Amino acid sequence: MADPGKGRGRGLALLQTLKSQMLESPPSSQEATPQPTPSPSVASSTVGSTSTMGGRGRVAAMLLSKIQKPGEPEFIPASDVSPNPSMVSFGRGRGLKYMESLKAASQATQSTETRAGEGVENLTQKMAESTVSTVQTSTTTAVGKNKYFREIKETPPVVKKGETGTLVPVTANFIYLKAEENNVFEYDVAYEPDQDYRNLRFKLLNEHKHFFKEKTFDGTTLYVPHLLPDEALNLVSTNPFDESKVNLKITFRRTRRLSEMVHIYNTLFKHIMKDLELVRFGRQHFNEKSAVQIPQYKLEVWPGYVTAVDEYEGGLMLTLDSTHRVLRTQCVLSLIRETIQADGANWKNSISDKLVGFSVMTKYNKKLFRVDSIDDTMNPQSTFEKNEKGELIKISYFDYYKKSYGIEIKDLTQPMLISRDSKRMPGTEQKTDFMICLVPELCQLTGLSDSQKQNFRLMKDVATYTRITPNQRHSAFKKFIKNVMDNETAKNRLKGWGLSIDAETVNLTARTLPPEPLYFGNSVKVPGKPNADWNGDICRNAVMQAVDITRWVVLYTARDKNVTNDFVETLMRCSGPMGIVVYKPDLVLLPNDRVDTYVMALKKCITSQLQLVVAISPSMRDDRYSAIKRICCSEKPIPSQVINARTLSNSQKIRSITQKILLQINCKLGGTLWNISIPFKFTMVIGIDSYHEANLKKQSVFAFVASYNQALTTWFSKAVFQERGQEIGDCCKFCVVDALQHYLRVNGRLPDRIIIYRDGVGDGQLKLIQDYEIPQMQISISCFDDNYKPSITYIVVQKRINTRIFLKQGKEFANPDPGTVVDNLITRRDWYDFLIVSQKVNQGTVTPTHYVVIHDDSGMTPDQCQRLTYKMCHLYYNWPGTVRVPAPCQYAHKLAYLVGQSMHVVPSASLSDKLFFL
Repeated sequence: MADPGKGRGRGLALLQTLKSQMLESPPSSQEATPQPTPSPSVASSTVGSTSTMGGRGRVAAMLLSKIQKPGEPEFIPASDVSPNPSMVSFGRGRGLKYMESLKAASQATQSTETRAGEGVENLTQKMAESTVSTVQTSTTTAVGKNKYFREIKETPPVVKKGETGTLVPVTANFIYLKAEENNVFEYDVAYEPDQDYRNLRFKLLNEHKHFFKEKTFDGTTLYVPHLLPDEALNLVSTNPFDESKVNLKITFRRTRRLSEMVHIYNTLFKHIMKDLELVRFGRQHFNEKSAVQIPQYKLEVWPGYVTAVDEYEGGLMLTLDSTHRVLRTQCVLSLIRETIQADGANWKNSISDKLVGFSVMTKYNKKLFRVDSIDDTMNPQSTFEKNEKGELIKISYFDYYKKSYGIEIKDLTQPMLISRDSKRMPGTEQKTDFMICLVPELCQLTGLSDSQKQNFRLMKDVATYTRITPNQRHSAFKKFIKNVMDNETAKNRLKGWGLSIDAETVNLTARTLPPEPLYFGNSVKVPGKPNADWNGDICRNAVMQAVDITRWVVLYTARDKNVTNDFVETLMRCSGPMGIVVYKPDLVLLPNDRVDTYVMALKKCITSQLQLVVAISPSMRDDRYSAIKRICCSEKPIPSQVINARTLSNSQKIRSITQKILLQINCKLGGTLWNISIPFKFTMVIGIDSYHEANLKKQSVFAFVASYNQALTTWFSKAVFQERGQEIGDCCKFCVVDALQHYLRVNGRLPDRIIIYRDGVGDGQLKLIQDYEIPQMQISISCFDDNYKPSITYIVVQKRINTRIFLKQGKEFANPDPGTVVDNLITRRDWYDFLIVSQKVNQGTVTPTHYVVIHDDSGMTPDQCQRLTYKMCHLYYNWPGTVRVPAPCQYAHKLAYLVGQSMHVVPSASLSDKLFFL
């Protein structure tokens, strides 16, 4: 996790600095045209400065320089460019974007009443002031001549612990790092003449590695655990390309404590992974030597690790998780030949479907590249320009690989794979586009194809290697620690920085919350179960609120006539025990299964008196499903159910399948299935999620779901298309107003308490939500009444995490029970957060969900917050058990996926009070 005190508010502080400089400058300067200036780096900072803005001057470069148009794409071989642009540390312009957002928010409120406008202005001013301040305060103390030591006064960790539940011993995939109280010495490295290419900067510095026992270098700033011989060290290196001399000036900047430098730890462990001879794919590292072969499917599974170092409530720790990568042993050229033989003249379209969008691995240097296109006008005999000793020469791909890697390409007529990439070059804000040419013969396929994913037997066999048990996962952690301790290079690297790694994973005490009882229709109470599963109870009891199905229609084709009749009869038979009355439907026989036929039939049969449309599809075609949902959810809004005929063809399972369909239909019509005890009155719970799809190009889907009854079982929903770069807060504030208006219409009053669960937020966005989105939401809420001030609790939900929790059972390890809470030791140091295991997992290792309480003025205790969060995991009506995230988040996910993947249009407002998207 990035330091929360860095990278926040730099744009604003910079803007204020620039403004003051403009005021101090003479009037004539206003007429002058500013010249482009290079992006300032850390090297340009004054040694004794007390500024704590941090960063690398990225926003300054953006504001002060002229943005140049990117040049033409550069063709290069796959080995000449790193496939991981994320390794280049350049920002995303969050400071500037934040200022633009504040400006837009201020302008949007100018047309409102004077009093409201003053509130916006005051709040915006407060936001601006709070953004500049940081959690940490610093002073600069002179240590010696031209040397400074920056002392940082750290705030104590945020501790929010609950007490409810049964105490259980657990361990987690966290390992203590013991750091000596050593200093880190920071130096600036300047090149004369300047060197644009980052890799060349490394090579030039490494010519003098005898000065550095250990080091971390990012191309500009050098960190070493010891002082260099001189404060200003002048060195000379030789450019390997043209044999020219390059002067390096290494200048001392400041001394820092090792505990401040979390990014150094992460860089250090990247080097340790290399010491262990692991292959890096993105942020993960894999052991090629331990690959498991699955020859019957031409697959191999590489085991690997994911590591991250951060400071948690319990101190400095390494998060370690095991992972796997599935690769196909077939090379890309072999696949192309098979496709040509099978599809003939149509091979180009077929191979594009199989390759474009997928990643391939280059065999010679184990790098991953995404395939963007296939160029059959190029082949290994095609040439490109290469810099050799300062001169551009033309060389063929065949000759390049033979000269550089000793590889002789056999097929000289094969087409080339194209992978597009772009990077910011040092000293510029613009990106340079690269078109990387890959030779299919030298590339290996990775991942599984769509047809392979649909092969049940294949997926089951692969899962035996990738879905590992808690015992297997914990053994992998022990093996990693042993490998590090047995590797002299890795051990010395840690020792050089004054670090040591603990021999065991961290042990701690968790709490298991009591099981939640459920309430069904006819006042039936079902006691809570430790496994949080009520699949049997849902079909034996009446639903809490039934909606009778009196007017409905079923569309089907002739081939599915028997399946349709069986479905209707079964539905009417099993509806009685559930308390739902089902009338006989109108059956509409379609002449064929064309998409247009379904569309025409829907438009003809949907009337204002109709309750429900059921469409039975011979196969699950995406275009047919999308067309049906566009009609039923937008053009002629009505609750709809699309059923694949194959799912109804199994006579032994048709009853259980039909029961689940009936429960789903009841929810879509506005009914509820079960309740749980909710401790708060007049509460609105909100779920937010987003959907990002390449087909939407510059748009994403923002989905918003809000409860509007006391039991938190009826939901108002809204989906909005969001432009790229637009803050979610802009969409959220309008959705909140609509949800409150709906709540007011239904209940005759507004809620006293609003609780928001926001999914899909990374660590880098937490501060932005706290400083911008929540104040914007408060402004929107205040529009109802000056005196209306409900309490707001804003909780970020993070499910894509690497944290694992294991229940200790003697010397064995197991998955914790649902309701297990961890709120100490491995939680974030500077945030109020907790982890909950909410679902039962029968295979593999369970992953907890991480909750970060960004804002809470409700007065809820940690116990209340944790218990309410776990309760909300019981209310997702598409599954008879607990789910991994609170129900409103899961509903928002379903809505966003439906709109983004299938509908591509905004749903009708007439369906907004029902779960039509289940």
